[in-house]
Amino acid sequence: MYSVRGAAAAMVFVAGVGAYTAYDRGANYQAAKADVYLIDRTCDYTETVTTMDGKSTSKPMSGSCIEVDDWDAVREKRNKVVAGKAVIHVSYTAPQDGSSHTAEFRFDGQDDEFYNLKAGDQVDVLVSNSDPSKIRKA
Repeated sequence: MYSVRGAAAAMVFVAGVGAYTAYDRGANYQAAKADVYLIDRTCDYTETVTTMDGKSTSKPMSGSCIEVDDWDAVREKRNKVVAGKAVIHVSYTAPQDGSSHTAEFRFDGQDDEFYNLKAGDQVDVLVSNSDPSKIRKA
């Protein structure tokens, strides 16, 4: 009996949170497109090297993700465990008043955007009605 009530309460809670989120976005934000113009991406990863005699050594590495061997393959196949962070710089025009703004988003190695975004891409954002210089990821 308690599990049915708990499940029903959980469904009502999830529906309520979803409704509030939809209301908040509709009442306080307007959708816009932002252009990615710069990405500061740093990676922390472990590089393993196997020598001719079959021994392998691992060493932690940190730096620009472009310095990672075969970064394109890592980005595509996710064949190395990569921790890191990316600061995505975007420019957009606020739909409320037509003014131009810049802003940034932060992602880490667990986010798809960390691997997929590149300069020149467009992303969907939500622009605050009360302060057009504040945005959220759509």
